Amino acid sequence: MYKIHELSAEHKTKPEQIIETLDRAYTRIDALNPKLNAIVHDFREQASARAKVLVNEDPSNLPLYGVPVTIKESFVYRNSPCTINFPPLKSYAPDINSVLAQRLENAGAIILGKTNVPMLLSDCQTFGPLYPTANNPYDLRRTPGGSTGGGAAALAAQLSYAEIGSDIGGSIRNPANLCGLFGLKPTTNGHIHDGHVPPLPNRGTGFTALNSTGPLARSASDIEQIYKVCYQPLPEYQQYLDIQTSTPIHNKLANYKIAYYDELAGVQCSAPTQRGLQRVVKCLEDQGAQVSKIRIDEQLADKTLKTWVKLFGFVCSQDFAWPVRKILQFKFGKDLKKSSFDAKQELKKGLSMNFREYSKALREQKECIAEFSRYFNDYDFILSPTSIGPAFEHNHKHNNIEFDGQSYNYTDYCFGFVMFYNLLGNPVMSLPSGIDEKYGLPIGVSIAASHHSENQLIHFSKLLEKQGFEFQAPTIS
Repeated sequence: MYKIHELSAEHKTKPEQIIETLDRAYTRIDALNPKLNAIVHDFREQASARAKVLVNEDPSNLPLYGVPVTIKESFVYRNSPCTINFPPLKSYAPDINSVLAQRLENAGAIILGKTNVPMLLSDCQTFGPLYPTANNPYDLRRTPGGSTGGGAAALAAQLSYAEIGSDIGGSIRNPANLCGLFGLKPTTNGHIHDGHVPPLPNRGTGFTALNSTGPLARSASDIEQIYKVCYQPLPEYQQYLDIQTSTPIHNKLANYKIAYYDELAGVQCSAPTQRGLQRVVKCLEDQGAQVSKIRIDEQLADKTLKTWVKLFGFVCSQDFAWPVRKILQFKFGKDLKKSSFDAKQELKKGLSMNFREYSKALREQKECIAEFSRYFNDYDFILSPTSIGPAFEHNHKHNNIEFDGQSYNYTDYCFGFVMFYNLLGNPVMSLPSGIDEKYGLPIGVSIAASHHSENQLIHFSKLLEKQGFEFQAPTIS
């Protein structure tokens, strides 16, 4: 069970194999999911019925013909729970489909089920009051990340072929990083018409900022397949529009100009992450690419991260009354208290932001975007860590993370490197750089591109994958 295009081609040759593939998927889910808690709702009855229909359909125009996939629990999908692990939504099961889920099905995919998420999608781990803790298939004592943690665990354990996730603060990239996968956060594309929760449902209002929806998979080619299917232009909402950029596409890595950094706003990555990053850097240098180490301007990094905190506070509090906002302030403020960057005041402002302050924050965001975009005048792509280190042991109380002889603040470890790009809006791919020889855990590297350069970024990732930066399956059985 590996690549989408190989499976889809096989099914198009022998459509009757669709049912066999589906049965194998659920057999593996039954064997492994109790250890992982990756899939929280499976749809085997309707999936089986759909497979029987697909057998009799013409596969020629169905690029995902018979491919078993999963979707994050936060996407609406007909008559299935969409709780975001939040007790007030325990009974919420809409009768409509997300645009993305519908496009998957229109392309011939079979949705196996929905995957586990943390409460309100607001953690780099996956646990909460409604669903059990999700475990990492490389080490069940560790987290698969969050908030698309269940999806990443399902993919790494080869329960499905692809996952649609969402990312407002690393929620695609961190799980991909911690589970040895490819994960694409596109240019900011979150939209209230995605069929994604939050914003909370049944209110007729909603605002999205900083957020992207995107695919996770076990290969860059699979990312490409899912991206092409799900993110065709949706002109009626001015969404997923195809915008041309100057980022080049070369057939050889030697023709690229690459920058990289390993420290941001005082946050430095661990030795295992440094080793993973250096493996990719050395490969690029050996292939003849121009590679330069850079340092992100400290004032830009500080302003970017603090503006993210303000806008995040505004977005996540939009559905809640003041008492709940105070709870959020305590929850997130506690994590920020010992962080390398002091953003407690920005969080407070975000949770009580008026229109004037919101407009000011948007202006600050535009200023950060304009300043950072200048880096792409000199470089095609920029490499960086995804998190300080690899998957960490379950840590529901957000205590400092002890790793490789160091003690790291929880926010710094999980979010410092990723939320930078949520504010800036750039597309970013998390690429597996290999299994660390000391810890036996996968290490991911982030590759950022200029806005709307997803196709070029995917192509570049495919070139790196051919050099050996590919998914390496865990030994779970």
